[in-house]
Amino acid sequence: MTLKQASKRIAPESLKTRKAREKLLKHWEDVEKQITPEALQEKTDEIHRWIARHAQYRVPLKEKNISLFDENQNAAKISQRVTAVAQKLHEEMQFLAKAIHPDS
Repeated sequence: MTLKQASKRIAPESLKTRKAREKLLKHWEDVEKQITPEALQEKTDEIHRWIARHAQYRVPLKEKNISLFDENQNAAKISQRVTAVAQKLHEEMQFLAKAIHPDS
């Protein structure tokens, strides 16, 4: 079965699904309209005020030997969760490849 044949077998979108999709698109457009330079500056100022308010709770790192950024000289270890997701994705891609090209 080719991709073209598979796309022909997909059912048409229902009225309820189309309305829900249109509603989501409208919502996203409204949210995007709210992202303005003024709104970003206001949020930046709010974050700075929060940091200043909580400055007393900060732990000074100068006393500790912690390197937060080493210019990518040492890569971080991949977490078990990321490894599991990557493995699952790899298996699904192999399955899809076999479905698209069963001769391979």
